[in-house]
Amino acid sequence: MGVSELELALKLSELLFSYAKQDSDLKDWRFVIHQSRGLEVGLKDNQIGGPYSAPAYKRSISGELYLIWKNHRFTSSKLDLKTIETFWEHIGAWKATSYYDPDGAGLYNPEKIPEVLVEDAKVKLIIGAEIGEPFELLDQGRKRLLDFGMRKVDGKVVCYEDLRTVVNSQGLLECYTQTPVEFYFQVNDSYGRSYHEKKWPDQSEFNRIIEDIGRIGQLLENPAPKLKSGPIKLLFYPDVFEAFLRHFLINNLYGNLVVNRQSRFTEADFLNRALVLREDLQLRINTLLPLRSFSYRCSNEGVPGGEVDLINAGRLQTPILNVKYGRKIGMPPTPLPAGGRGFFLRSNMAMPAWDDLIRTIDRGLLVLSVLGLHTQDSSSGSFSLTADQSLLVENGRIIGKTKAVINGDFLNSLTQDESQLGLIECEDNPGYLMAATASV
Repeated sequence: MGVSELELALKLSELLFSYAKQDSDLKDWRFVIHQSRGLEVGLKDNQIGGPYSAPAYKRSISGELYLIWKNHRFTSSKLDLKTIETFWEHIGAWKATSYYDPDGAGLYNPEKIPEVLVEDAKVKLIIGAEIGEPFELLDQGRKRLLDFGMRKVDGKVVCYEDLRTVVNSQGLLECYTQTPVEFYFQVNDSYGRSYHEKKWPDQSEFNRIIEDIGRIGQLLENPAPKLKSGPIKLLFYPDVFEAFLRHFLINNLYGNLVVNRQSRFTEADFLNRALVLREDLQLRINTLLPLRSFSYRCSNEGVPGGEVDLINAGRLQTPILNVKYGRKIGMPPTPLPAGGRGFFLRSNMAMPAWDDLIRTIDRGLLVLSVLGLHTQDSSSGSFSLTADQSLLVENGRIIGKTKAVINGDFLNSLTQDESQLGLIECEDNPGYLMAATASV
């Protein structure tokens, strides 16, 4: 990507300044433009690049425009190349369809934008010349998973070079390239793992994911004896644990829900540092880790990326705040999660290794996926879900595949001493053990 991409953002800025000279109702604006190019290669039914997973090279321009008019009126619109090229055909409609918001946010001008590495030279080489690498990655994964005895392997590799430009009318101009990479493999239509970062995976990362898929895939081929209903220990792999955290805890931390009384927590809870988790637990956002999928320099509003505690020593610290709700609640805006990731739950107590934790379980269910999590009341913390892909654990050993309806209170479990965290190498978050009930 070259100079022309930045020129596109400068062109839109010039058009907006030109319009503002004609119409004093337009006070300020900001926009973000993404200009991406990249590769997608698929694997379906053990075949790479077949009719249902054909390789593709894609280019796109997308973005968002936010206009600030007099008298608390605002416009929010999507952007693409055609919209920018036909700017004068759209600006009248943008003004006519602006909405009134007495609490609408103006611009945010940061003192400093942090540096964070989000660009991998290898990904740029792959997109530009070494296009065989995604095919080789898929082929290696396919062969190794078939060697594990898997009957059916599906997968995909996606890698992009994305120039991101954030601009506002008061002088903010932040332009940088990022290189998102994703791959996933799924076996026997039952279990899969994925990789999402801003760098090409090294061999050790790839090996770890493939070996986990193959090992769990083999375990899921062995049916366990019929599960007995009653009390049980639930063991959540980190990806399942993170899904529960997002739904039942993190969703209740968004400032718009707190202010509008749609959250489990109130503004007073944050002001009073209410105790909501066990006192050894901390929940943090960090968007400044090198080459991570969730890392960035600044948000679309210009709020710098960073690191902040949402919960510390079990006590609420700050909601997740954009500019509007930061002003409404009287607190500074926070970094915002990207793609639902970038959250880290930690304990100041020693945590056992995950495999050691499993060995302590007399009767448990290793939950690999659930159905319908989005239908549960996030503010209550309680759940009743079908665990469609699970492994029965008895006397510290994984027995085989089973299915159950699981019932419990996730948020309450995070206050209980009997709930435990288990360390898993190279995972952002630990595995999790909690008491619940299960039925067939």
